[in-house]
Amino acid sequence: MKRMVIVFMALCVIGLSGCITTSATSGTGGGDVTVSSNTEGATVDVGVSVNLNFRNWYPWGGVQAAPNGNTVTLNGKVNVGGYVSEQLPQDLKGKTVTLEIPNAAASNFSDERLMKITVNKGDRVIRPRNVPDLIEKEYIPSDYKSVNFTLPDDFDGKLGFVFYQADLKGLQITATYR
Repeated sequence: MKRMVIVFMALCVIGLSGCITTSATSGTGGGDVTVSSNTEGATVDVGVSVNLNFRNWYPWGGVQAAPNGNTVTLNGKVNVGGYVSEQLPQDLKGKTVTLEIPNAAASNFSDERLMKITVNKGDRVIRPRNVPDLIEKEYIPSDYKSVNFTLPDDFDGKLGFVFYQADLKGLQITATYR
């Protein structure tokens, strides 16, 4: 009987090894965890934030960027400038993005305008869920250390951060989504 149980457990482990894959990496904002099954592409959402990588993003308007995974450090004195990607996966539609901005106080922002968040080819302004009052109906106030927003259902892969009359001094932004 004992041998039968051991053989049964071994067969179960062998059988399951091809059905379930897991991957875990660490990063700011919690670990990334994906659990998927080979049955019709089902995915289990475990409610853990996933890193939004800053690979293939580019700075413009005098912004200097030093990306490192899902964290970017921005510098530069700009009239209007930013950091943008036009190549994000469209399957991010409906996902909630969280930006952690721990050191905004080190930079100087005109009228306390930290940045505005834009999406899609027309650079539509996104209203963060946790920022009730935007400056000039566009800009997040500079005292916010965490911002979260939902990407729209018509998201086309373009996401950007725009700065207006700012002196960025090592401004760090860490991005995750769920």
